[in-house]
Amino acid sequence: MRLLDDVYSFAATGPRTPAGWQKDALAVMNREVGDPRGWITLDWDKERDGEPAKNSPSFPFVPLSDTELTRRLSPVTAETAARLLVITTYEWGPPGTEEETRAASADARTLLDRFGDRISCYSNITEARTTPSPDLTTGVTGWNPLTEYDGDFGVIVVSPEEVGVFWSFNPI
Repeated sequence: MRLLDDVYSFAATGPRTPAGWQKDALAVMNREVGDPRGWITLDWDKERDGEPAKNSPSFPFVPLSDTELTRRLSPVTAETAARLLVITTYEWGPPGTEEETRAASADARTLLDRFGDRISCYSNITEARTTPSPDLTTGVTGWNPLTEYDGDFGVIVVSPEEVGVFWSFNPI
């Protein structure tokens, strides 16, 4: 929670099914499933002022097919996924002080450890189109949008048992 709680983000996990990880990720984005372990979900848009959101079930994500989701994502390494989680904490730019970066990196590794050793990670950052381990020292500079906002990026983590969606939004 410390990692993503101060930024406009979405962090939720759902179960894996025989339907495939893409459909499982979309079920998480559409709020159709809950966390299989009952852990905390960060979802700023589930309710507004104590009332259920009146937008589409996937808001702020646009409704996507599993094919369209796959087209907008590229594989990234677990190390890159951890770096992306840290970058979301610093609103898409380079991390803060060395101490802050170390703490955020430890939080990111803790989050990814939940999924075990056999994970696949995917992101919509454009830098991942050419390499699963891009240089992110200057932050994220481009993305294939999954929302109608000016910007969004994140990581989908897939294990044999679960799929996690960790996303950051820039609605400006």
